[in-house]
Amino acid sequence: MENKFIIIGSYAPNTLGQIRSLGELGISPIAILLNKNTFRIDKSRYIKECYQFGNIREALNFAVTKFGNEPHKPFIYTDRDDLVALMNERYDELADKFYFWNAGGEQGRLNKYADKREQLKLAEACGLRIPRTEIVKVGEMPQSLSFPVFTKAVDSLNPFWKGNSYICRNEEELRSAYSRMDVEHIMLQEYIDKQDESPICGISINDGKDVMLFGHLRCYRMPANGFGIYRYLEAFSNPAMEAQIRHYFREIRYNGVFGFDTIIDKNGTTFFLESNFRIAQYNYAYTKFGINLPYIYAKSVLAGHIAVEEIKPPKKQRINLMSEFEDFRISVLHGSLSILQWLKDVRKTDCFYFYDKNDKLPFFYTLWAKLTNAVKQKLHIR
Repeated sequence: MENKFIIIGSYAPNTLGQIRSLGELGISPIAILLNKNTFRIDKSRYIKECYQFGNIREALNFAVTKFGNEPHKPFIYTDRDDLVALMNERYDELADKFYFWNAGGEQGRLNKYADKREQLKLAEACGLRIPRTEIVKVGEMPQSLSFPVFTKAVDSLNPFWKGNSYICRNEEELRSAYSRMDVEHIMLQEYIDKQDESPICGISINDGKDVMLFGHLRCYRMPANGFGIYRYLEAFSNPAMEAQIRHYFREIRYNGVFGFDTIIDKNGTTFFLESNFRIAQYNYAYTKFGINLPYIYAKSVLAGHIAVEEIKPPKKQRINLMSEFEDFRISVLHGSLSILQWLKDVRKTDCFYFYDKNDKLPFFYTLWAKLTNAVKQKLHIR
């Protein structure tokens, strides 16, 4: 492919997965990285050029200035909802210069669906089950919901949305959560005691006319009130739900890679939570599964149809994925899992967030940075 690939992203496994997926095919992406931290993905051997910026506007402006007049339009990928929104705010300016995720080739259209209310309304209209939900002013108690409730940012573009997520079992806990929020309105949802997670990944092109779902994750280990840290990936097979999801992205007229988050309660009922208009954090596991999402999307856009010919038959019907640093911290250091059992699970794992036998430096630099930070904290050294 003669097109350049530009990844504007955080120091996070999502960005690293995209870099590795392209790199394994001999495509060396340009990395424009934001807010350096201990996750040293900048050490990947596959990066062709690497630039550092402090915010998304500076990063995007740099990309436009340096790569906005290429003979073949580059693809811009990202792990950040706020950058997806910014590019769609500037769609008319950028559309002739880059390929990027959008809705119907219409400026600002995709940003409407950053609002969780719009997502839930559309999902319900498409026949999907959603949690009972209220939008209230911060400080107000629920009117139609009973405790426990889950608090959630209404706008996914709020950079501190994770800081607004709490499980509140009573009025006192909700008031305590409110005291730590810096938004005017908050979403309250019925708390679903989940049995499992089932996030789904896919591709949508031609304004949502062509949608394909590739697989979903399930959990081996999932900390209480947290997300899965040791999981497996398998093909998605639910024709009825697939039709609903296709309808969902057709209504948005979406063009891009997507994540579609669902959870399963103790009774086996599946609930829609939210959709993400970007590549998911666990994208590299799909590459290991034979589905190279960054590459297949680009080929599909250029061909005008989903490039199923680029999908490789999986060597295994199920592959295991581990967030190794998080799993060790939560399950071994602060949990009840023995180091011996954890090492046995490591041996059965097909894909890690950081370690990769062909691209080892991000793992070892990250490990060193984390150990150094831990020693400094222990010794109270800044």
